[in-house]
Amino acid sequence: MNKVQSIEPLIADKFNNELRSYNLEYKLEQESLNTEIDEALKNYASKNGGLGGNRPDVKLLLSTQDPNRRVPILIEYKGLKDKLIKLDKNKLVENFKNHEPHYKNIREYALNGALHYASAIYAGFTECLNSQNHHNF
Repeated sequence: MNKVQSIEPLIADKFNNELRSYNLEYKLEQESLNTEIDEALKNYASKNGGLGGNRPDVKLLLSTQDPNRRVPILIEYKGLKDKLIKLDKNKLVENFKNHEPHYKNIREYALNGALHYASAIYAGFTECLNSQNHHNF
């Protein structure tokens, strides 16, 4: 039986081109977005459960109508069918099981991984925590 090959590189290329078409300045997995976000990702539990090593495939700071506010955007690509999101029986993102992080889901599903990264930023990115609209980021 042949193993299905991921098309993640093709998906990444297509959507990175799309970001460029909108003149959005983005950073790839190994690039620094800014010190505060980089530190938040580094100091949060990894997708495997260890410390740090959180590297979204793409990250950017999206400008808002308020010139002093930019919203962090984290993108996680997956290139296999049925790897977009893992939900629990209540149709909620299943990143926890028995009140413990469900690292398999966080690692294997795009939205679960992106939500994990967002949690890291929420825990460590002071602009997000200090914003009056922090729940809307």
